[in-house]
Amino acid sequence: MVKGLISLLFVLVTFSGFAQQKTYTKSEKATLDSMFKDDAFLNMMKDALKPKSYFLVSASLGNSYFSVKNKRIEASQLESKLVFTPEVSYAHKSGFGLAAGAFLTSFNGRSDFYQFSLTPSYSLTNNRKISATLSYTRFFRRKGYDDAASPIQNDVFGTVYLKKPWLQPGISLGYSEGRSTTYKYIDTVLFTVRRTFTDTAKTRISSFSVSAFVQHSFEFLDVLKKDDGISITPKILVNAGYNKYSEKHYNPYSAFFKRILQRRKSLGRLQDDTSFELQSLAASLDINYLVGKFAFEPQVYLDYYLPETTDKQFTCIFSFGISYSF
Repeated sequence: MVKGLISLLFVLVTFSGFAQQKTYTKSEKATLDSMFKDDAFLNMMKDALKPKSYFLVSASLGNSYFSVKNKRIEASQLESKLVFTPEVSYAHKSGFGLAAGAFLTSFNGRSDFYQFSLTPSYSLTNNRKISATLSYTRFFRRKGYDDAASPIQNDVFGTVYLKKPWLQPGISLGYSEGRSTTYKYIDTVLFTVRRTFTDTAKTRISSFSVSAFVQHSFEFLDVLKKDDGISITPKILVNAGYNKYSEKHYNPYSAFFKRILQRRKSLGRLQDDTSFELQSLAASLDINYLVGKFAFEPQVYLDYYLPETTDKQFTCIFSFGISYSF
């Protein structure tokens, strides 16, 4: 990409220089046409500007597990845990892509992969004015790991922004939903009598978010060595949306245990039923350092929840990723 931009700049300067000449002889024009037709450098430039297909192997470490794309949904979690996510993906030059990931974290004194994901996507690759991406992620929980897995099963996310303005305005839309059935064996003393029974909890959750944002990408070449590059993209966001959450318990003492048997606290604000409202103000910083076929990507997302709540209002989501393309 960087080589392509440099090549394009060189050609523009070359064209400018030629344009300053007043006339060409017939022989000069023939020579010039032949040079532009056969020049290997120009052919390389054309190839560099064309979208290419590639594979990407990556791994990231961060504190989010609700979503792989939607930062607003990630900021809804109240419990913070480190999650390691290896991923392999393929991006076709047409814009279609497919990614598969696995998620590992520690819980109940052990570390294990608790869920997997599959993400088909489509991105505009040839538009000079607009950047747009649409993705769908399906999460697959491992049996027996429901308490560790994300409550989200289906996650749709799309984002679009204008490329040409210095401050690039854009909008993102996200819809996430999930449902699960968990079984818990209860052994307790109730009314002075020891009782054992199985509690069945059926949970359903859905959330819709809209984010309006402005961003600008600062790009620098030859930072630490020749032919490397870095882009730094700060972003300011305003988030709105709604949450829907329902949980039903089925056991002989459901009414008595209604509060005791609530699902884990980590569901956070997604437990609240809310109508569409302004939810938060946020800022993010994405850094992408490229050297050869390697990329290093630290990201930070800061979110301040606006409605009144007894939970914390400020959330920090962070991750660090490394990838190799071929």
